[in-house]
Formats: sequence, C-alpha cells, structure tokens
Amino acid sequence: MPLAAWLLTFIGPLVIRALIAIGITTVTFTGVSATLEALIAMAQQNWSNIGSDVLGLASIAGIPECIGIIAGAMSTRVAMWAAVSATKWVTGGGGGRSQT
Repeated sequence: MPLAAWLLTFIGPLVIRALIAIGITTVTFTGVSATLEALIAMAQQNWSNIGSDVLGLASIAGIPECIGIIAGAMSTRVAMWAAVSATKWVTGGGGGRSQT
C-alpha cells in the first residue's frame, strides 16, 4: 500500500469531520448572530425614545458605552459557544464530567 493511500485513509475522515464542524458552526453562529443583531438594533431604536434630560444624564454616565461593551461580550460568547458546541457534536464528545 503506497504511503499516500495509507495517509488518506487516516486523514480523510478527519478532514470531513473538520469541514462538517466548520459548516455547523457557521450556520449556528449566523442564526444566533442575526438574532443578537436584531436585539441590539431594537435597543438602539428604543434609546432614542428616552426623554432628552434622561438621555443626556445617561450619556454623561457612560451608559451607551456600557451597553456596547455588554453587546460585544454577548457576541463573543455566542461565537465561542457555537464553535465549541459544533465541534463537540461532530466529534461525539460529551464534554461532561466522568462518572466515577
């Protein structure tokens, strides 16, 4: 058996699993990211409905920056969750504690 054929029998399934994990991660992240973006857009629209006095005080207090930081953290967490959960699903890893 040639070396190339032997390597292909071992590497082929790994490449297929990696491509499946990338595809599932992309689909999951796209869906959850679209939902998160819709929530952020709704928050931005409702921000303009606040009274001008309260809006000025909240802007001085840094509330818009705080909301931006929280939204960025949520986006990062969603991306990490999608990548890890898709990889566990494809590889069959439970990720749980061992029963000893």
